[in-house]
Amino acid sequence: MSNDDRARELLQANGIDADEVEQCPFGTPEEAVNELAGLEDDKRLDRIGELVAWAAGHSQLELQRYKKAVVEAELIGAGDWRSLASEAKKRHVTAIRTAVRSDCPYTSENGLLYLATPDGGQMLLARFVPEVVAQVIRDDGAEVTTLIKIRVTRPGGYSVEVEVPADRLPMARRWAAQAIGASAVITPMSRDEAHVATAAQYFGNDQWDSQTTYAHTGWRADIDGTWRFLTASGALGAAGLDTSVTVDLGTEALNMYALRDPSEVGAESLAVAVRASMALLDVAPLTITAPLLGAAYRAPLPLLPETSAYVVGPSGSLKSAASATVLQHFGRLLDARHFPANWNFTGNALESIANQLANVLLVIDDYAPQSADDPRRLATAADRIFRGAANSAGRGRLRPDGTRRPERPPRAQIAATGEDVPPGESLRARLTVTTVDAGAIDVTKLTEAQRRAANGVYELAMAGYVRHLAGLLDGDAGYADRLRGQIAERRAELAGGTVGHARVPEATAGLLTGYCEFLTYAVTVGAFTGDEAKAQMDKVKAALLQVAADQAAYSKNMSVAEIYLRALAAALVGGGAHLGDQETGCEPAEPEKWGWESRPTAYATAYHAKGKCIGWLSKSGDIYLHPDVAYEVARDHAGRAAEPLATTKVTIHKRLKEGDHLASYSEDGRPSVVRRIAGRSRRVLHVRVDRITGESA
Repeated sequence: MSNDDRARELLQANGIDADEVEQCPFGTPEEAVNELAGLEDDKRLDRIGELVAWAAGHSQLELQRYKKAVVEAELIGAGDWRSLASEAKKRHVTAIRTAVRSDCPYTSENGLLYLATPDGGQMLLARFVPEVVAQVIRDDGAEVTTLIKIRVTRPGGYSVEVEVPADRLPMARRWAAQAIGASAVITPMSRDEAHVATAAQYFGNDQWDSQTTYAHTGWRADIDGTWRFLTASGALGAAGLDTSVTVDLGTEALNMYALRDPSEVGAESLAVAVRASMALLDVAPLTITAPLLGAAYRAPLPLLPETSAYVVGPSGSLKSAASATVLQHFGRLLDARHFPANWNFTGNALESIANQLANVLLVIDDYAPQSADDPRRLATAADRIFRGAANSAGRGRLRPDGTRRPERPPRAQIAATGEDVPPGESLRARLTVTTVDAGAIDVTKLTEAQRRAANGVYELAMAGYVRHLAGLLDGDAGYADRLRGQIAERRAELAGGTVGHARVPEATAGLLTGYCEFLTYAVTVGAFTGDEAKAQMDKVKAALLQVAADQAAYSKNMSVAEIYLRALAAALVGGGAHLGDQETGCEPAEPEKWGWESRPTAYATAYHAKGKCIGWLSKSGDIYLHPDVAYEVARDHAGRAAEPLATTKVTIHKRLKEGDHLASYSEDGRPSVVRRIAGRSRRVLHVRVDRITGESA
């Protein structure tokens, strides 16, 4: 029997004509509005109560249809409608429960659960009483899962509620033990767990409360048909904060992401908060503060981020304190003692958090390798999180049944701090790196900024900004596309004047777009005039262009060709490799410079080679590298230096040629050339000497 058929049967058993119930006594929503508009206030409220009672007992869809019409006609406030609906639902549930069917084979007495037997007796089924009390729909933005909330009551009245995934409801022993431990005694019999689970459903009476809980931050367009921004405090939209929307991010630390209702204050308070937020630019040199603050303003835009901000500096430089102050735009409690993540987290944990915290700033603190295995572990985690964020890509995963899970790309605007920058040319190009030297941050200004952050000033500025964005999204379906267009235009403008990796202009364009939107809001709220906003924009643009220029040096220094040559030079100096003479294979001129060790003898000084032979030195000073051996040695030494060289040998040789590191190459374009080595023809890499020695010609 379907739920609808069962409901009709129960209503008829109580003397209610189900066919009459299904027909709304008010007609269509438009007809209902017309009728209500013609009534006096007292009669109108009573009549609205009748309408809500009918809709609550009919379907959630009908409740929303009539709510939209009546609230938009300003016949009742949205909050008053929700209160009436809540009470009506409770009355409806009570009415249904009075008609609960009498064929239930389970009874409870003194905290014990019994199963009726065919002879009219009863058998002890469990030493507790289960009852389904709620169904929780958990929406994390990627998947929707159903959780069943079960109350487990022991003899004596002690009860515990436990949430169980819907597919684990039949596993009664597991969830009962989770609730009350060793007291969860189930009598062994045929289908005993199935009986306990069924009893929980019977006692819940199929009329438990159904709750929707969101498990992520950021934008949703499917709550009452308007754009809402979720944080732990509720759903913030153009009309203000709706606290009836439940958001649970799973941990106390993540639930500190909470924006207040900007509607509680006037425009002047918002303007003061916005000016205070922009004043954070003055806490340190603009090349430090502009990328970090720009990341905060870029975060709530309804697009996945283009780059991650990275603040590098020595311990004690106050980089974490400054980053936390910016983070407090998304919740006043998110101070330096309450970062949502750090580099001790596993890569899986960081990926999950970065997906969950959509459209907010996520600061991952303290990239500082300590032990011997830290460099490789941290580099792997950093590569996963930063590369995934820049590429808007998550790792593919399968469910236990082999079906594909939804991908979970990082949706947060990531910022990180560290004492070193993660290695890798392409990875660094995905970061906007800014360096904090000791003493660069103004302690007095930072202290004042921390006070404002703790008082919720920056949180208020962000809340007003988010409300402003919600209004733009509600009023313009193409707003996100317009933002993409702005970023594309800025990227094209910057690409012509930026040297370095092709990703750098896009990263800079994204941060500038964040500033542009925030300053547009600042003018709207009266924090700045148009000219003042333009001056602020010019200031941060100049700073971000300087950061982009510095980024070119980072990228060049971490190219695979540079790492390869640096590793070989280190191997020669450190005794891990040597060069032989091109003609003899023995020690070349200046042998100690090329990986040979002198050992005095009775008659002369003898030289002994250290490490593997990675190539040869000609009489004229040309270096010819053995392609295979040099690659093996370079990989080994690069790994020891925490600069993993994972690129293939063929690719590295191509990069050597493209980077003008080779003195010559084959006429057919191949990086290698043929030379006579110790009487034999070999294919070698003719590398410029200064690329190994670092000495200018």
